[in-house]
Amino acid sequence: MSARVLIVTWDGGGNVPPALNLGARLARRAHEVRILGWSSTARSAIDAGLTFSSLSTPQVPPGRTLDDVWDDLVDPRLHGQPTVEEILAVARTFRPDLLVIDAMMGAAFVAAGRLGLPTVALVHVRYAPFVNIWGDGLMHTSTLGLLSRADLVLALTAPDFDDLPHALPANTTFVGPILAPAGATTAGLPELLQPGPPWVLVSLSTTAQHQHKALPTILEAVGALPVRALLTLGGVLPVEAVTVPGNVLVRSFVPHDRVLPHMSAVVCHGGLSTVTTSLAHGVPLVCIPQGRDQPGNADRVRACGVGEAVSPDANAAEIADSLSRVLNDGASRAAARRFTAPDSGARAAELVEGLLHADRTALATTG
Repeated sequence: MSARVLIVTWDGGGNVPPALNLGARLARRAHEVRILGWSSTARSAIDAGLTFSSLSTPQVPPGRTLDDVWDDLVDPRLHGQPTVEEILAVARTFRPDLLVIDAMMGAAFVAAGRLGLPTVALVHVRYAPFVNIWGDGLMHTSTLGLLSRADLVLALTAPDFDDLPHALPANTTFVGPILAPAGATTAGLPELLQPGPPWVLVSLSTTAQHQHKALPTILEAVGALPVRALLTLGGVLPVEAVTVPGNVLVRSFVPHDRVLPHMSAVVCHGGLSTVTTSLAHGVPLVCIPQGRDQPGNADRVRACGVGEAVSPDANAAEIADSLSRVLNDGASRAAARRFTAPDSGARAAELVEGLLHADRTALATTG
């Protein structure tokens, strides 16, 4: 039986693809799905075949990042009472049967409590550091306490990649990255099918993180190696603003899970979505963290043997050496393949649908 699902999110970068991909998977199961998020996610939601409603969106000044304006602009959107009221207003008209909320949105937890609906929380960062180290400061309250309010918590990492506590709450399940439903794998890039040197994906987030400073050194490193590279700019920089070597193909935006089957390595900022999506395709990484939780993610890449962590101050020769080692190191690729999960996300959709069925069964029994 079909249901109405409201997914509440915000544009923090790597949290957007799993929310949209879960929505697309549920829509394929004949459920009506609406995304409620920042206006910057509207196009992606519509492209995924979902309906969209907009929350008030912070207007980040040119040249600034979300981190620069976090306290003044972002934090109030994530936790403020006006966001609670916006969520409630959309829920009154859409009348969802179930909520899916981003675990960093305190306002969404408050709205969920007011609505009394079955609720799923998506933890799009590494679960253990979020609940044990830095989450309470970000959320202004107990992170575990907030998550305990949800009927189901989906941690979007593989258990072996996270620093798991000894025991998880009963409502929490590790499902890995939620990838898009199966589809074309070349994303309109026939070049990926042509024989030649190995392909490397280079990507530095879909939110502004001063990519214009990091990219020149990375591209110099890639240009010095016998590889072909696909550079995706995440819509942050215009294609014409980037000068690339002859062995680099540049695109504004490409869904990573559509091209990763053709890649031999990934050079990235260490964002968890990029890392876990790469590992779901068995592709090793070179991580050059730019901030946020990325240094910790890069450390886990190194600790798990699935790639290397490189200082953001590294020169082109150092980056090239790390990339060469990853490309030529069979151990890194073998370790990455331990995380392979080409249909990652199916389990998440099944669990959400199971919660819907359980709630309807309970209502029928009590009614």
